[in-house]
Amino acid sequence: MSDRDHRPPWRQLFGIPLNVLLFLLLMVMGWGSWGGFFAHPVRVGVVALHLVMIPVMTLSTSGRSRGLKSAPDWRPFFPLLVFHSLFTAFVMPYMDARDLWVLPGGDLLRWVGLIVLTLGVALRLGPMLELGRRFVSVVAVQEGHTLHTTGFYAAVRHPSYLGILLMDLGFAGVFRSVVALALMPLVFWMFKRRMDVEEAFMVEQFGAGYRDYMARTARILPGAY
Repeated sequence: MSDRDHRPPWRQLFGIPLNVLLFLLLMVMGWGSWGGFFAHPVRVGVVALHLVMIPVMTLSTSGRSRGLKSAPDWRPFFPLLVFHSLFTAFVMPYMDARDLWVLPGGDLLRWVGLIVLTLGVALRLGPMLELGRRFVSVVAVQEGHTLHTTGFYAAVRHPSYLGILLMDLGFAGVFRSVVALALMPLVFWMFKRRMDVEEAFMVEQFGAGYRDYMARTARILPGAY
């Protein structure tokens, strides 16, 4: 059986662009008006970052390998993932535009948030470019698979997840969200549980080789965790 991606060509080509554009549309709807949303350069920067993500993510995942054997998927976390996406895309802009439960710091906080968001996007996209068609949303063993422990993966075992967490922190700054900061432990718990599942799978597949990699490489934060 081929391990190639068998999604319909239209989904490979348009799935990610449509999802990202829907995410951006929900942000504008949450804010309440096109003019109001695009009136601030930080929010324009958020849109620009997402437009950069579209071609990189599309080209990196089109024709990707599904793998011969994969870890359990994200299904148990699906309700939390949906809540996480809707809260970020709609609720955070909605509350910011109406000064509901916002953090102090004004524009300085927004700019710091955009910087953190940019770093998160870089860490999210970097592993995709590094692994190419072998980057998958569910960890999988590929034909002729060997452990990849260089590049981004020499610094931490889960650079893409670190990127997502930094993006969440960046969004909290961009939209001055008290609630988003309060929810960060829940988001971290979700990714910790996911990392537990993936690493158990990798130990099962690669044994001592992956244990050695775990022993010398931080999980998600160099020098700390």
